[in-house]
Amino acid sequence: MSIFSIFLLPNSACKVGTKFCINCKFYKKDFFSFSEFGKCNKFLYTDENCNYLVNGKPIHNFDHLHYCSTARKFENMCGKEGKFYEENK
Repeated sequence: MSIFSIFLLPNSACKVGTKFCINCKFYKKDFFSFSEFGKCNKFLYTDENCNYLVNGKPIHNFDHLHYCSTARKFENMCGKEGKFYEENK
C-alpha cells in the first residue's frame, strides 16, 4: 500500500455530493460550542412556538432550535438525505 492510497482512504469514505449541515444556510452555531452542537434554523420547537398562533410573532431564538443531528434523524425534518438543505452562499 503506497503512502498516496493511505491519504485517500479517509476521503473516499464520504460520498460525493453529501449534504453536510455545516455547509447549509440553516446551520447555526453558538460562538462557544463545537460544530457537532450546531442547530438548524429551519426547525423550531413547536411547543415553544405555540404563541405564534396567538400573536403571529415567531420565536427566533437559538434555544428554540433543534440540533442538526436531530433534524437529520427524522424523515419529517431533513432526514439522512438532507431534504431541506440549501447551500450557504
